[in-house]
Amino acid sequence: MRLQRVSAYKVDGEGQSTKVVVWVGSQAEAATTRKTLVADSGYQRKDIDTTEVDVPTDKKGLLAFLNAL
Repeated sequence: MRLQRVSAYKVDGEGQSTKVVVWVGSQAEAATTRKTLVADSGYQRKDIDTTEVDVPTDKKGLLAFLNAL
């Protein structure tokens, strides 16, 4: 199964960093998530990264994947 991981990272004027990670099921949902992060959360588009991740669906592989997170 392929999922999209949308990661956003920013540092404010006081040196505080904020990181957000959102997992979605399609590229369309990833685009909507990026748009929402820019409009509502104040992230800049250049600070948002989208990565396609292949998630195993068998029990053993899925448990290993989740434990690695």
